[in-house]
Amino acid sequence: MRGRSIAAAVVAGIAVGVSSIADAHEEHDNGHGSTAFTAMTPILNVASVEASIEHYTSVLGFNKDWDWPAEEEDKTFASISNGEVHVFLAENSQGSRPMWIYYNVGDVDKLHEEYAAAGANVKKEPVDEPWGAREMLVEDLDGHVLRIGGPPSEGEHGEGEEEHDEGEEGHDESEEEGD
Repeated sequence: MRGRSIAAAVVAGIAVGVSSIADAHEEHDNGHGSTAFTAMTPILNVASVEASIEHYTSVLGFNKDWDWPAEEEDKTFASISNGEVHVFLAENSQGSRPMWIYYNVGDVDKLHEEYAAAGANVKKEPVDEPWGAREMLVEDLDGHVLRIGGPPSEGEHGEGEEEHDEGEEGHDESEEEGD
């Protein structure tokens, strides 16, 4: 009998502990003064904020949200966006070049067509990867790589293994160049 009551007390203690952890996570995620992350905005180090704004808005389909300093002609910081994704551009500061950013889209092939027509620097055309995504690589003016992925083609899975191997070699080379 005593063994059962000890076991029951342990189970009750575990239940209370699990409940307390769940409550703490709920407060963490939803409470006032929450410490849960709510968004992420990468900051890209660029040679010219003005040239990058022009490239991202005219070639890559982004919108300019704002630039700074607003009163001066020579901008040194800006925010651009596409859909719900925001990116900051910082002129010769905050980070190093090149960075890689992964974006999700609904139709990689359609975006590829738009980018090709606009003259974007497509480093790798869309391919179905073995991990179940269709991806392409696009490079901006400063060598930052936009890795853009979405759902695989209808009925296609894994045809991109060879291309991925080639892309990894290219990735290693670009890392070495940046070091």
